[in-house]
Amino acid sequence: MPTVFADSTFRTALALLLVWIGADRSPAEEPLRLLPGVPVVVAASEPPQVKRAAQDLCRDLGWVLETPSPLFEEPPKSGPAIVISSQPNLGHSSGAEAHRIAVQGNQVWLQGGDARGAIYAIYSFSDEFLDVPPWWYWAGWKPTTRSKVEIPAATNRSWQSPQVKWRAWFPNDTDLLSPWISEDYNARWNLVLETMLRLKLNLIDVGELSEETLRKIRLPRDRGVAVTTTHLAPFGASLRNWEKFWTVRKREPVPPLLLANTKDLEQFWEEHIRLIQKENVEMLWMIGFRGDGDKGFYRTFADAPTDDAARANVVENMLRRQVALLKRVTGDEAPPMRTVIYDECSDYVAAGLLHPPEDPSLIWNFTAARRDHFPAADLRNFHAPPGRQLGYYFNIQFTSTGSHLADGEGPWKMERNHRMVLESGPSLALSVVNSGNTREFPLSLAAHARMMWSFSDYDTDAFTKDFCRRYWGPIHGPAVAELYQDFFDSYWQQREPNLPDFPRQYIFHDLRIARATRDLLHAATDKEADAKLLDERDTGYFRIIPANGETKVDAIRAGMSRSAERFAQVSKRCAELSAHLDEQGRPLFDESLRMQAAFMEAASRCLAAAAEGYQVRNDREDFLRCMKMAQKEAGAMEGALRTATKPPFEAWFAKENIFDLKETRALIDRRVQGKVKPVP
Repeated sequence: MPTVFADSTFRTALALLLVWIGADRSPAEEPLRLLPGVPVVVAASEPPQVKRAAQDLCRDLGWVLETPSPLFEEPPKSGPAIVISSQPNLGHSSGAEAHRIAVQGNQVWLQGGDARGAIYAIYSFSDEFLDVPPWWYWAGWKPTTRSKVEIPAATNRSWQSPQVKWRAWFPNDTDLLSPWISEDYNARWNLVLETMLRLKLNLIDVGELSEETLRKIRLPRDRGVAVTTTHLAPFGASLRNWEKFWTVRKREPVPPLLLANTKDLEQFWEEHIRLIQKENVEMLWMIGFRGDGDKGFYRTFADAPTDDAARANVVENMLRRQVALLKRVTGDEAPPMRTVIYDECSDYVAAGLLHPPEDPSLIWNFTAARRDHFPAADLRNFHAPPGRQLGYYFNIQFTSTGSHLADGEGPWKMERNHRMVLESGPSLALSVVNSGNTREFPLSLAAHARMMWSFSDYDTDAFTKDFCRRYWGPIHGPAVAELYQDFFDSYWQQREPNLPDFPRQYIFHDLRIARATRDLLHAATDKEADAKLLDERDTGYFRIIPANGETKVDAIRAGMSRSAERFAQVSKRCAELSAHLDEQGRPLFDESLRMQAAFMEAASRCLAAAAEGYQVRNDREDFLRCMKMAQKEAGAMEGALRTATKPPFEAWFAKENIFDLKETRALIDRRVQGKVKPVP
C-alpha cells in the first residue's frame, strides 16, 4: 500500500475537525459517497495497533468496493477519505475506549478517546456501513459488493466508555480450537483477536507462560488486546514448569516444592514478571496460589498444613507476598491485579478463613459455582465495601460436566448471574467468560460483550432479537430468536432450582450426557462400575435429584426422553426455516443452532437408550435392542457434527477428545457385537 509521510497538514486537518465537531448539518444534505479506492488515513504517530486495524478496514473496503483502498499517513488534498484518530480530546469520544463515527465535510472520521477506542470505531464502521459483522469469518459472511458506500451527511454516532473496564475471553479446553489454529498460528489467532475487538472486548486470558510461549502474549499485544493469566499461574508462572525452569538455569538439584522455600518461589515469580515486562504487554496481573495444575497447593507441597484454616492462611500470606513482589519489580504502587477466588479458595472465603489483600487496584475475581453456573456461596454472602473492585468468571463451557459441543448456559442465565454479582457490591470491574471452542457459542459470546459494555440498559430478550436481526434479517430474525429461546429451554433440568428467581440453575449439559452414557454402559456390563454408577465424585458431578420415588436411572430415562422430544421440535423447525434463509445467513444458522439442536436430540436419545439398556440388562434381547438404538443415535450425533465441517473448518472435530464421541461409539459397538455382555 502506498504511504505518504505525515507533516503539518494532518495536524491542521485535526484542528479543523475540532471546530467542525458538533456543527449542525441539514438532513437534506447529500450523503457522503465513498467510491472504490477511497483512501484510509492514519497518522504516522498513531499506535501500531490502530494501524493494524486500519489494514483490516482497507481489506473490508476492498471486498465491498472491489478495489483495494490505500493506507496513507496524511489526508488527501481533495476528495473523500476515511480518517482515523486516537486523539484524546475529541468531545464525546473522550474517555477510555469511547469512540465515534462522524462525517465532517468530505471525510468520515473514526475517532477514539484512546487507541482501543479508535480500533472499536474502525470495526463499528465496518459493521454498520460495510456489512462486515463481528462473526463474519465464522459465519462465512461475504458482504454485498457495491459501486459506492453512502454515509448520511448527518452521521454522528458515539459510544461512551464501557461500564465494565475489563471484558475478557478465556480460551480454555481448546481441543477443537487449538488444532485448527496450529495449522496457521499467526493468521488464525489474529482472526480470533479480530473477533474479540469487533465485539469490543479488551482482555484475553492466555493461561500460563514460559520463555518458549511468548507468542501467546505478543499477538494480543500487537492487536491492542490486554493480557491476563489464569488462576493456577500467578504472573503466568505455572508450577507445572518448576523443574524445567530450574533445569534451564542449571540449578542442581532442582529445589523441592516446599512452602519453606519462599526465596525460590519468589525468584520463580520474579523472572516471569520480568519476562513479561520485556515484551511491553498491557497486563492485568494475576496473583494466586495453587498447585502444579488445577488443584489446591496442598496437593503439591509436601509441607502443606492439613486443615482448612491453616491452608487459607498460607494462601493469604502468599497473596500478600506476591503483591509486594509485583510492586517492587514493576515500580508501580498500584499495578492492575486480580485474584481468582475459585474452588478451595471459594470455600475458604465463604467460611471467612481467607481475606485477600485490600489493595484498591486488586480485583477480587469471584467465580461461578463448580459444575453448575450460578454465583457460589462466597459471593452470595459477600457485601463489597465502597471502592472494592469485583470481578466475575463465568463458564460458558466447562471441561468435565458443562457445555462443549453445544451451548447450554445461554445469555439469559449469564445475565442472571451478573445481576446477582451486582447485588453483592457497588461495581463490576472485570468479567471473564471461559469459552475455548468459539464456534459453538456465537450468541452467548456476543451477548457477554454487549452486556459488559452497557450493563445498566442491557436486556437479553432485546439483545437476542437484535443479534438475530443482524445475521438473519428483519423477516427471519424473530423466528431465529424464538428458536434460540426454545433450544435452551429444551435442556433437561435434573433438579429444581434452590436459588430464588433463578430458572435453569441446574441443567444437563452435553458433557454430563456423555459421562452419564458411558457410566451406564460400563455399569450394565461390570459389577464394579455398577457400584459407582452416577457417582457424584464429591463435586456435584451429575446432581440428579429424582422425584416421586424414582431412581436416578429412572429420572435420566424419563428426563432425556422428554428433552429429546423438545430438541426434536426445535431441530424440525430449524430445518424448515433454513430452507428460507438466504445464502448469507444460512451457514451460521446451520452450523450452530440447527446443528446443535440435532446433536442434542441424538445425544439425549442415546443416553435414554443407555439408561433403558441398563434397566433391562437381565434380558439379552432387550439389552441388544437398546444398544442398537444407542448405536443409531451415536451415528446421528456424528452426522450432526459433519454438517458443521465445511471450509475452512473441515477438520474442526477431528481431534475432539473431551466429549469423546469416538469412545462412546466404541463402547456401544462392543456391546452390539456381543464382545462385552451385560451382567445381572
